[in-house]
Amino acid sequence: MTAYDAQTALDAIQHRQEQTLDAYVRHASSRPYVIVSALGLFAVCSSFDLPSPWSTAAVLAGNGMALGGLYVHQRRAPVRRKTSGSEALFYAGLAVALLALFWTVAIGAHFLGLPARHTLAAAVTAVAAVVASYALRPVVEGFARGNGPR
Repeated sequence: MTAYDAQTALDAIQHRQEQTLDAYVRHASSRPYVIVSALGLFAVCSSFDLPSPWSTAAVLAGNGMALGGLYVHQRRAPVRRKTSGSEALFYAGLAVALLALFWTVAIGAHFLGLPARHTLAAAVTAVAAVVASYALRPVVEGFARGNGPR
């Protein structure tokens, strides 16, 4: 094997690695899964405004939508990788921030005397989750490449 052959093989390996990471990032922020997750989040969070039997149905439907979407998302992933500890901590922090946003909007709507305050807060939180999924794509890419958030 010549030096040129070795360099060509290394370049091919790096090219395939880049393709793999691009496929992972593209799949992680694909539009259908983001929308299904946002709709599930909206259904669960807005269920606080519904009466008793409908509240339970909305929670079950929202959780079913979110968990079903997550299952399909994981099964159809072209690339699988383990989540790092810092990545899991980042996602947990993002979930806490969305929860804080939900309760801040709900409490603010209560003080303003708005009807269906949880539905309003759920809509704001679902839209914020969709916007965050696209805005934080470089962070997900940084985690996928192994060098943390950018």
